[in-house]
Amino acid sequence: MDRFSEQLLKKEPTGKDMFIRGLYIAGAMVLIAGAAFLFLYTGIVSLALAGGVVWALVWLLQNTSVEYEYIVTNDDLDIDKIIGKRKRKRLITVSLSKVQEIGELKSDGSVNADVTVMAHDETGMDMWYLCADTDKYGKLAVIFNPDRSTLYNMIGGFAPSVRNKYSELYQAVKPESTDEETETEEPESPEE
Repeated sequence: MDRFSEQLLKKEPTGKDMFIRGLYIAGAMVLIAGAAFLFLYTGIVSLALAGGVVWALVWLLQNTSVEYEYIVTNDDLDIDKIIGKRKRKRLITVSLSKVQEIGELKSDGSVNADVTVMAHDETGMDMWYLCADTDKYGKLAVIFNPDRSTLYNMIGGFAPSVRNKYSELYQAVKPESTDEETETEEPESPEE
C-alpha cells in the first residue's frame, strides 16, 4: 500500500526574527532619509536609490518568513525549508525503516542524538521527535510538528518491530474511515 501525505507548517517569528526585521526597517529609513537629502543635489538618482531601498527592504522582510514542508512518500520522510515562499531547501530525508523512536517532546526539549534537525513552528506546543540511525549522520533526531495524517503515514513506514512498539499511537492517529469503507454489521439473529 502506498503512503503519501504533505503538511505545510509556518514558523512563528521569534524575538530574534523581530529584532532583525526592526534592523532592516531602521536601516531602510536611514537610507531613504539620505536619499531625500541627496534629492536636493542629484534629483532623479536619489529617487531611484529610494526605490531600490524599498525593493530591498521588501525582499529582506520576505526572507524572514519561513515554512516547513513534511512529505511522507512510502518509506521516506522529506523535510524542506521554504524561505520567503520562493526558495526551497531540502533539510533532510529520513528513511522511515531506520527510525528507532518517536514521541512527544517533553518540556526540557532535549533529545540524545549526534545530529538534530529543527523543523518546528517555534511555539513549543505539539512538538514531536523521531530518532533514526543513519549512515551519514549517526544517530539523527528530528524535532517537528506533525499532524495526525503525517504521523499515521510515517508510522506505517516504520520497520515492523518498531511499528508494533507504537501500535497504540498508530491506531490513535488513524484517519477515520469514510462511509464507503465502513462495514455494516450483520444483525444478530434472535435465539430460538
